Amino acid sequence: MNSRLQPFQISVLAFVLLVVCGRSAETLTTAHYYDEESKRFLTLRQTSATGMEVIIRYASEPGSTGMWTGQGNRKDNLTTFAAQVEEGQDRGSYFIAKGGESKMEVLFKPGQKMPQDPGILGIYRRVSDEKRLQLARKESQAADERLNVALKEASHSWSGADKLVPADWKARWPALLGRWMKIAYQPPEPAKVKPAQPFPAVKDAPASEKDVQYWLKLAQATAAAFGFIQQPAVLKSSSWDGEYDDGFGGHVSIRRAKDGKLRVNMNCTRVNENQGADLVGQIPAEAVKTQNDELIAAAVFTETDVPENAKEVSITLKRKGGFLWVETKRKATPPGSFAWFDGIYRWSEMPKE
Repeated sequence: MNSRLQPFQISVLAFVLLVVCGRSAETLTTAHYYDEESKRFLTLRQTSATGMEVIIRYASEPGSTGMWTGQGNRKDNLTTFAAQVEEGQDRGSYFIAKGGESKMEVLFKPGQKMPQDPGILGIYRRVSDEKRLQLARKESQAADERLNVALKEASHSWSGADKLVPADWKARWPALLGRWMKIAYQPPEPAKVKPAQPFPAVKDAPASEKDVQYWLKLAQATAAAFGFIQQPAVLKSSSWDGEYDDGFGGHVSIRRAKDGKLRVNMNCTRVNENQGADLVGQIPAEAVKTQNDELIAAAVFTETDVPENAKEVSITLKRKGGFLWVETKRKATPPGSFAWFDGIYRWSEMPKE
């Protein structure tokens, strides 16, 4: 008997090997579901052959960043999971997610005492990429509407020196949003260039506008904006002393010494800790002035751990009503830095010791 494989047998064997290898290298899947009534998004992301990441986002408010994240394992159409926590911490309740292509139901795993996090329970319907994009656009638009309403209400309800602040803040908003999006949103890889065509191709929408994450990041930034405008300063003091926040991770702390100097501590964390900065300095008493109903102070601070040509930062502070204006100038921007201090900050009183 001839044990050598014939050409036909070799072809069949090669086909089988391709199928097996293709399955072993199968792309990990991600499935999205949505609960329209409560505006909750459920994402099931495969992390390994059986490992699953479970993410639930609460979107009852436009631009909400409230999320619940869990990890678990899948077997057939059933995923068992619990909250994602630091090593050594209690994972709390265990859940099961069961379902298929059209819907997914999240339940407590049976037999647990005093189960926690009931806010993630419920039925979620499968949602297509097109529908997710539509919902993300709608959420961004809703956030814009909230911001416009907040600005109009503030321009009428804020009194005294604060009455003109909403218009000033609105004029600065496009630049602030651009700065924020530059570090918050990473656009998808550009599509491959198509071969030359005999007729000009129809101009397509930018790739970012077809990306769900683009609209969600816009909505989240806008939510931070209307959150800032909806909370006017409660003025209890017209002095420099106080804590100031710009609503986007920027903070300024000012204390005036007995000799008239201002001790200024500025820090910010924009989007994440990688885009943060700190700046500390003193403003001499002779550089602290009063013009009409405004307090103005200016000095040059030195930022450490940056190249020599970027160390000196010219700081101008203006205190009026319940807000602080910060303007900075420097000869060069530190490489790789997207942090900033410029903007309008809301005053709050010093914490009581």
